[in-house]
Formats: sequence, C-alpha cells, structure tokens
Amino acid sequence: DNKFKKFYGDNVFFDLDNSVKEKLAGYSELLYAKAHECFCERLTPSAFHVTLHDLSNSVSLQDVCKKAAEHELKIKDKRAEIQKHANRKIKIKSNFIFNMVNTSLVLGLYPAGEEDYDLLTELYSIIDGIEKSDYPFTPHITLAYYNINGFCPQSAKKSEEVVNRLNDNSFEFDLNVSNLYYQKFESMNDYKNIINLAL
Repeated sequence: DNKFKKFYGDNVFFDLDNSVKEKLAGYSELLYAKAHECFCERLTPSAFHVTLHDLSNSVSLQDVCKKAAEHELKIKDKRAEIQKHANRKIKIKSNFIFNMVNTSLVLGLYPAGEEDYDLLTELYSIIDGIEKSDYPFTPHITLAYYNINGFCPQSAKKSEEVVNRLNDNSFEFDLNVSNLYYQKFESMNDYKNIINLAL
C-alpha cells in the first residue's frame, strides 16, 4: 500500500539542524507536488539525516536484536575516540540528486575541503571497525522512496524535470560532531536516538 514497512536495524548518523531539514522538506514538497505518483509515503522532515555508517538491518527484528545489542556495547567503547572531535564541524556541500540503487531519490553530498574530508573519513573508519561495510561510503540524504508499483515514462519525465530544476541549486551546511548519534530504527521513517557519541 506504499506505506513504510517494518524494517529493523541500527546505524550511526548525523542529525541535521532544523534549517537544513526545512530546506530538504521544500525539496520533498516540490517532488511530491509535481510527480507524487512516482513515490511512496512521504518521509517526515524529522527523518532527514546523513548516515555515517550502517551497522545492521533486516525485515525481521529477531535477526538484528543480538547484533544491535553487540553494536551498542562496542559503540560505547569507541566513544572516547569520537569525543576528541566533539566540538568540530564538517562543512558539507550538496551535489546532485540521483537514483540510489533503484529504491529512492537522494541528495548526494561531499566534504567542502581536505580537513572536512579527513575528519569525515576518520569518523567513518572508527565505526567501520565495529562492523565493516561491504559497499562504498556514499554521503547522501534520502529525499523520497519510489512507488513500490513503479511508474510510467510520462511520470518519470515529470520527476526528471523537477530533479533537473533542483539540481540547478546547491548549498552548504555543517555536520556537527556533537550531533553524531548511534540510533536504532523500526522503518525508514522511524528512528530512535540511543547514544550521543560526542557526550
């Protein structure tokens, strides 16, 4: 029915300032206004975030319970390494909106400078030591998930026109290490912060 399914897991993510979430909500509003039939249930603005590292996920809660409990203990052991950077910020630039593994439209991101890149990859490496990722780190913000039933070429064209319009814009914002959290989720629209890693 194009509502969010139960999908369980845990990850480490940057929460975003409200001003950034408001801007992203404007992007989402335009996508749904012009090509709503291309997408499923809308993400709530509070769900917009930048994932630093995925840890586990499954449609079955039983499959991830033990792993998530282990991750939470290991995360606590890594906090001291992250707390060294607690007052730092990573300047990020938006890139283009693109198709992510045929499931969603996402806004690509990249570090603004060398220091930003170094800190972002250092933080990523700390968490990768807990649960190694089997795919490349691709900083992004998910804007909308596709309609599970697909959509016609005419609708795809409408979506493309909106994306091209949005891609004429770019903006900068900060990822604050003070807003780096270990979280657990029950769907792609339902996240719960468990540990602030900078405190």
